[in-house]
Amino acid sequence: MIGREPLVSPGVHYEWLKQEIVKAAPSFGIDDIGFASAEPFESLRSILLDHRAKGYESGFEESDIEKRVNPALESGKPASLIAIAVAYPSKMKNPPKSEPGSYRGILARTAWGQDYHHVLRQAMDKLTAFIQEKVPEARIENMVDTGVLVDRAVSERAGIGFSGKNCAIISPKLGSWIFLGELVTDIPFTPDAPVAEGCGECTKCIDACPTGALVGPGQLDSQKCISFLTQTKGFLDEEYMKKIGNRLYGCDTCQIVCPKNKGKNWDHHPEFTPDPEIVKPLLKPLLSMSNKEFKERFGHSSAAWRGKKPIQRNAVIALGNFKDQSAVPELSEVLLRDPRPELRGTAAWSLSQIGGEEAMNVISVAAAREQDGNVLSMLQKAQEKLMTGRLSENKVEVEFANEFASSEENNSSTKDENNMALNPSGHTAAWKPTPVTKLTGDPVYYHEISTQAGELTLCATEMGLARLDFGSYTVREAHLQQWARTWLGDYHFIHDPSRFQEATWQLQEYLAGERKEFDLQLDLRGTPFEVQVWKALTGISYGQHVSSLELAEKIGRPKAVRSVVAAVSKNPLPIIIPHHRLTGNEGGVTIYPGGLHVKEQLLALEGQSAN
Repeated sequence: MIGREPLVSPGVHYEWLKQEIVKAAPSFGIDDIGFASAEPFESLRSILLDHRAKGYESGFEESDIEKRVNPALESGKPASLIAIAVAYPSKMKNPPKSEPGSYRGILARTAWGQDYHHVLRQAMDKLTAFIQEKVPEARIENMVDTGVLVDRAVSERAGIGFSGKNCAIISPKLGSWIFLGELVTDIPFTPDAPVAEGCGECTKCIDACPTGALVGPGQLDSQKCISFLTQTKGFLDEEYMKKIGNRLYGCDTCQIVCPKNKGKNWDHHPEFTPDPEIVKPLLKPLLSMSNKEFKERFGHSSAAWRGKKPIQRNAVIALGNFKDQSAVPELSEVLLRDPRPELRGTAAWSLSQIGGEEAMNVISVAAAREQDGNVLSMLQKAQEKLMTGRLSENKVEVEFANEFASSEENNSSTKDENNMALNPSGHTAAWKPTPVTKLTGDPVYYHEISTQAGELTLCATEMGLARLDFGSYTVREAHLQQWARTWLGDYHFIHDPSRFQEATWQLQEYLAGERKEFDLQLDLRGTPFEVQVWKALTGISYGQHVSSLELAEKIGRPKAVRSVVAAVSKNPLPIIIPHHRLTGNEGGVTIYPGGLHVKEQLLALEGQSAN
């Protein structure tokens, strides 16, 4: 059946069926329905390619752009697309208040009630069955959100609404509070006309975006979008943690401010009715929530798809943003005992936001115990913030590392390794950070370059090239400062392009397919194990690849696969230290720092295929 032509030539033959579908749609729980041609979305291709080149993708999209722009059926040739819209509520009845000592988080409206994927699939399954009852030989495939096509492009072509500057489909009658789904079929329906309405001169959504993720009308940098950030599982930069506020999942800001949504609230689907205690939960109980409790409470919601870690991390962030002094015991428990580094590091940040003697003491204890480099960096930054705040209030300096001092009483020569110094009385003085604005400490040179892989920031010490980060220096600055504090202690950054001429040439040659190996002086800063893993990565030849298990065996540590994956994720020089050549997900998934599209680009350059 592959390649079978549509049932009949396009025309009025199936107009009767179209009218019956439109009439029956509400009984399936569908609020609006539209029909469109299944021709390729040619103009969309260049937009998606530009989006990828700028690093705006989230990584959750279908990676094959051709599949996103070319509607297809597994059996047969597509003739039409059917777009559906299901409205959801924008208001909650009797929402609980967030009060001191009882602060609450919030889930985005897309996560209210039952998981919309299930609700829409049920509606589309009913629609599919209805059509096939009328035309048994018809070929139909449906998809929601996770399908290969771009939902907004299909809905816009089918006349559901227009694409707004906030990147949402805005229906003239429903606003943007709608879920979208689509069906691909070989029935040649008459297409509906697109909506002629638009946003006009309004830019309220762009102006209100908390992180500036709306970089232009209809242009979203997903890497900055709070909806995306709240769904990630790793560490977040401080600038984003502050902007997240008390959001636990998703963000509705650009839709709330939209004039087209004024007065629109849809509560006729009981499956989307929010439980206030679930969609606006108390924050502190979330920190100790078990997996079983998480599934029982949030398992029905679309917010559960990434597991409990992101929601718990975001709850930790929210408590810090609320500066909730009553949460210090719970945050201290997370910092000292949670097995997940992301939660411990975020708890350190949150405690530094709250401040106070208790927070200072627990951060000191944690600093003496912590082994993870990222968490240590965040602890150090938390100490810096607390010390700065205390000094600004003319209070007495605090001893931050009593645990370090007591553990090394018999070895005073090692105290300087922990950023400690002895004062004349023999007592350990508080660690004092060096402000990055002063030209003291070790110099870190940096330069930004534009390449086929996107904008890169290079950093070097006097010893050699030390970092390659995807993104501009401004974007990566906070992360680079954390790295420098961890591995250099006192430091300052200097913009010096002259130091990176050779590195720039070699990177450009490699990305042009004219170089297979790098010959650069490197300064690798990491634990001995991490450096061992990074050096092993450099031994993977151009055009070759190994699995995580094979890499662990390569360094003689076959049982340390997870540790190897963790070390790979901290690779300071991606591309140059080629961890794009690491495939498979044994021991956990390693997310490539520049995004999956960059990894695919590098593998394609070397004649491989991403795994």
